Parts: sequence; structure tokens; C-alpha cells
Amino acid sequence: MTIAGTLSGLLGIGSGAVKVIAMDQAMRLPFKVSTTTSNFMIGVTAAASAGLYLRAGYLAPALVMPVMLGVLLGSLIGSRLLVRVHVRTLKIVFALVIVALGVEMIVNSLRGTL
Repeated sequence: MTIAGTLSGLLGIGSGAVKVIAMDQAMRLPFKVSTTTSNFMIGVTAAASAGLYLRAGYLAPALVMPVMLGVLLGSLIGSRLLVRVHVRTLKIVFALVIVALGVEMIVNSLRGTL
């Protein structure tokens, strides 16, 4: 996880993608367990950060509330879908997201050098 955090800091991406791959491949956890564990770690970090930012006055509660409701709704739908979706389908969707992330990183790096 230290390597995942270091890579995410160097690449400017969220470490969830790297953590899922690490837990799935290196730790041999089941894929559904890897994805949900990664989401839990992200959620704990986000909740702690949100509390600090709110206390410091960096967040406007009126703007944050709709986002929080969307996250809650999305997590409820996702948790219901997770038990029904096959692991192979999840891996394909995850691979597509990783490819899109890689393409975005390449495009952004080319924009920075032009």
C-alpha cells in the first residue's frame, strides 16, 4: 500500500486503482473483496479530510450536501449491484477504467509538453 500511495502521488491519480490491482494480484484477495476494501479505505480518508476541510471553512455545506447525497445513492446502488454482477464483468469494467485512466494521463502529459 505504501508503493500504491507513492505511485498515486507521483502520477497524480487516486491510489484506489493501484490498491485494487495490488490486493488482487499480489495479495491474492478475491476481486470483489479488493474493490470494496479499496472503496472503504477511500471513504475513510475522504471522511477524515472532509471533516478537517469543513472545520477550516474550506467547504460550503450547501454545495457539499448534494454531492454527499449523490455518493450515498451511488454507494447504495453499487452495493446492491455488486452481489449480482459476475466477477468477470467487474474485471472487464475495471480494466476499461484503468485503460481510460492511462489514456487520460498520456494525453495530459502530451498537452504539458507541447
